[in-house]
Amino acid sequence: MPKVAENLTKEQRLAGWKRLTDKQQDFLNNFMHKDMTQTQSARSAGYANPGVDAVRLLRNPVVQERYQEMREEARSRFGVTIDKSVRDLLKMRNEAWESGKFGEAIRAEELRLKATGLLVNKAHVLHERTDSMTREEILAKLQEFQDIAQKRMKVATTTHKDPDLIEQSSVKPIN
Repeated sequence: MPKVAENLTKEQRLAGWKRLTDKQQDFLNNFMHKDMTQTQSARSAGYANPGVDAVRLLRNPVVQERYQEMREEARSRFGVTIDKSVRDLLKMRNEAWESGKFGEAIRAEELRLKATGLLVNKAHVLHERTDSMTREEILAKLQEFQDIAQKRMKVATTTHKDPDLIEQSSVKPIN
């Protein structure tokens, strides 16, 4: 069975076999080899709606198959595995911690958590049209967003008197 990236014979094409387009391959090359996010990869490959197209591409079975092939090629070529990388990051974290380089230890742990999928950076952007809104409507909308954010987060600081107690701070309302 040929790989997705290989050229297909006429019989294979007639039998319904599929090959990646050049644009899809560009997306995967960017995603795999240029340290770009999926959206950046789609934008660089020339997709019109990169955020949506990137998700669709990564759900496409043909693209998924080629992505797995590329990962396997990288693993066999460079001897890179998730297990080895996570183990190395753990070693780096421990060495940095023991030598008092806490920033480096935190960064190594962050990378380790990302590699295992336990830490995912998420951004949620809300867009509102403020041109036609009054000052009061804008303030009400800001307060609504602040209320939503306050429900989602807990700001905790340890008190100096008793480290077992956690003091929760609140966000001041917008006036």
